Amino acid sequence: MKKIAQLVISLTAIAAVCAAVLAVVNEITRERIASIATLKSNKAAKAVLPAGVNAIDQRKDPADEKAVIFVAYADAAKSKVLGYAAPGVSASGYGGTIRLMVGLTAERNVVSYQVLAANETPGLGAKLGDAAFTAQFSGKSGRALKVKKDGGDVDAITGATITSRAVCEAIANACARIDRLEGRAPAADPAAEAAARKEADRKAVGKINPLTEDLVRKVLPKPAASLKKIDAAGDDFPSYVALDAAGKAVGYAVVGTGEGKGPNGKIILHILFGFTAAKAPAMRPQVNLNQPEVTMTDMEDAQRTALSAAMQNAISKLRTLPAK
Repeated sequence: MKKIAQLVISLTAIAAVCAAVLAVVNEITRERIASIATLKSNKAAKAVLPAGVNAIDQRKDPADEKAVIFVAYADAAKSKVLGYAAPGVSASGYGGTIRLMVGLTAERNVVSYQVLAANETPGLGAKLGDAAFTAQFSGKSGRALKVKKDGGDVDAITGATITSRAVCEAIANACARIDRLEGRAPAADPAAEAAARKEADRKAVGKINPLTEDLVRKVLPKPAASLKKIDAAGDDFPSYVALDAAGKAVGYAVVGTGEGKGPNGKIILHILFGFTAAKAPAMRPQVNLNQPEVTMTDMEDAQRTALSAAMQNAISKLRTLPAK
């Protein structure tokens, strides 16, 4: 027992000494580390600002005193704002928080960005700083960026969609900082706005039937031993692959959404389509998931347009499903 007590005391003393040494080292290096981070931010800011800068101001984000925003002017008198370089942060990276220095025009269009900090997967998400990926952001509005899988026009890094989404979020975060700096209300969340519009459209069209396995089986070209649901990010409806007893695909069921306009307004249809194992349309009746609660007088053309658009949407989704 005495030896155990001595051992505990020795280990405690060693731990205390190590903690004290680490505290001293941290105190000595803290300012140096902060200085290096500042130099890195300043260098990145100059690299991403638009061309033609004649003067630069440094200002603090009103909501985050540690964040410095660089305001670039076209003239030495600082009468015309040319653009900004602002830090953008997203906590949604695959490996944690992503920090960027984002260059933006006065209209909030992206000039470029540089990575300040990221811990993404080597060989995949780590490509967020590659020129081939960053170049596609140039000229795009920084407020409404989305990857194509989410309905936007940004090509995600292959195998690193999460990282690509985080880059879009970080750029939007940089735009919000500039809005705060100028005293404007933060820009509305594009995703929230889209969701609100979608909900309003649904209410205008009518009630939507739940997508059940019984409905799925109605549109399949062949009887299925089992169904495998495939959820897609950003999609309201899952897709299904139908499998036989041996696990081989015998068909697919995909919901397509289409919009049409007529004399009395707009109609949106959600249609369940069946496809063969070769991903060709199945000769089975499709299922309309809408139960319109309003009279569709003189809406025949709109319905045809919406049905055609829904079919094209379903085919587009089908192409993204994994082959079995």
